[in-house]
Amino acid sequence: MIQFHTLVASDLDGTLLPEGQTELSCAVFDEIRRLHDCGVLFCAASGRPLDALRELFAPVADKIAYMSENAAYVCYGRELLHTIPMPRALCAELVAYLGTRTDCVSRACTTTGRYYFVPTAAAQANLDAVGVEFGNCRIVKDFSEVKGDVTQISAISAGDMNIPAKEILPLWQDRIGAAITGEHWLDFTAAGKDKGLHLLCEHFGIPLENTYAFGDSYNDAPMLRAAAHPYLMRIAPADLKAEFATQIDDVTSVLKTLGH
Repeated sequence: MIQFHTLVASDLDGTLLPEGQTELSCAVFDEIRRLHDCGVLFCAASGRPLDALRELFAPVADKIAYMSENAAYVCYGRELLHTIPMPRALCAELVAYLGTRTDCVSRACTTTGRYYFVPTAAAQANLDAVGVEFGNCRIVKDFSEVKGDVTQISAISAGDMNIPAKEILPLWQDRIGAAITGEHWLDFTAAGKDKGLHLLCEHFGIPLENTYAFGDSYNDAPMLRAAAHPYLMRIAPADLKAEFATQIDDVTSVLKTLGH
């Protein structure tokens, strides 16, 4: 097994995967392979579920680490290193609250699968407007139908999530980690990409000063603060730009400079 001395963690949507792009380029896979052979561990850090990340990174799936569902799951290759579940009672309360709103629908990701709460035709119409695909998911009406440890709760809005988030976040962000992760998505988790970064460093014996992180949004900010070398995408919000001085347009061009 290769001894890793450096960790490179990158967000996907809006960062490694530009807006409107659905597949990674061959150049990204080439750099990940090269870095792996040089002792540099690449980590995909995303709010996406683990199976979706493995599929996206299929050509190098066993050579990289994963922080899926914003580090609720931390893995290397096919090995699960750590899971950070949410308190179940809080999850039930949060889903019940989101169920009272007409502007969003909720989803629970658990150790047994993904559950969409669709109690009404209006909720179904909301999800249809976002273009949610239900492959390998369960449609439920009540939290009592959810099985397994909950790792993430998401609120999904057909409109701009920033609008309902103005009401939702003040009620919940002091009780559980929460961040807008896309135009239509607000994710809640007990985990965090900063925690995932520290867990990987501890597991592989990588010094914190040898860590690099790439991101574009608020849920990436804790990871960027934790890394010794943070890179922010230029499309990021203005307040993040004021915090992180190193701003880039393309992650792959930076990856090419590492590991030499």
